[in-house]
Amino acid sequence: MPCRNEAANLALLLPTLRSSLIEGDEIIVVDDESTDDTVAVAAHHGAVVLRAGALPSGWTGKAHACFVGAQHASRDILLFVDADVRVGEGAVDDLLAVLEEHPHAVVSAMPWHRTVGVVERLSMIFNTVSAMVTMTGKERSDRRVAYGPFLAIRREKYLASGGHSHESVRGSVVDDLALARLMPQAVATIAREGQVEYRMYPRGFTQLWEGWTKNTALGALAVPRWAMLLVVAWVVSLCGGPFTSAWCYALSAVQVAIIARRAGNFGVFSAVVYPLHVAFFVVVAARSLVQSALFGRVAWRGRTISTR
Repeated sequence: MPCRNEAANLALLLPTLRSSLIEGDEIIVVDDESTDDTVAVAAHHGAVVLRAGALPSGWTGKAHACFVGAQHASRDILLFVDADVRVGEGAVDDLLAVLEEHPHAVVSAMPWHRTVGVVERLSMIFNTVSAMVTMTGKERSDRRVAYGPFLAIRREKYLASGGHSHESVRGSVVDDLALARLMPQAVATIAREGQVEYRMYPRGFTQLWEGWTKNTALGALAVPRWAMLLVVAWVVSLCGGPFTSAWCYALSAVQVAIIARRAGNFGVFSAVVYPLHVAFFVVVAARSLVQSALFGRVAWRGRTISTR
């Protein structure tokens, strides 16, 4: 578990994660220069706590923390879990069952997004697009998909490939997608409500703005081109709904409500006002493209991350 100032999240996650494991499993928390009580909370709940140390040049903080933890792990299977994830009963077993069917793959689950308040629900189109990409993804395509918040891989396969230390992964803003492309196979699923959940941006608009700016453009470049073209076509069709007819608008809203429910608790109201969500999505996607392509950097958690 790579952690940077995650004390509050760890206090909620660790008890549920512990109950999902079996005897002999280990929980390793890698502290990435936290300034809160991350270390104390992790130790209190019986986790092995490692210090990531100074960030090497050319690495992102998360990739470095993941690799430090993986090197220390002794079990045959590595399960990478973000601190903001909530794990339901049987979730670990469900993911490992997929890994058993695909032993050479990196397998992952896109968490169901439990949002609180209007600001967090601005993630609706982003999460919906992510779910659509997962449903159209292919395990052996050139642009495979994986979700870092809840991801498993056999330790021998991970270390043999270089894992997060590989030159294509260690500096990537979207390290989960880079790791998927590194492995011969990637199998991504969509978690159900209560199975694997997360609350992505609880600290307000600035965190949400930075987070989706960090992920959107680079994520779009990493997924299959044909899938991305279909997503773009879908977003364009939504833009036309309010200007075509009341029936088209209503049908688009129903469509958004059905698909978004698969990704999180966005509700009927969010679907009804979907044009506002689409507008926000387009603005953030444009900003992400400019930041990553023109300036070559994005900001996240007090660090500047290179995108080139």
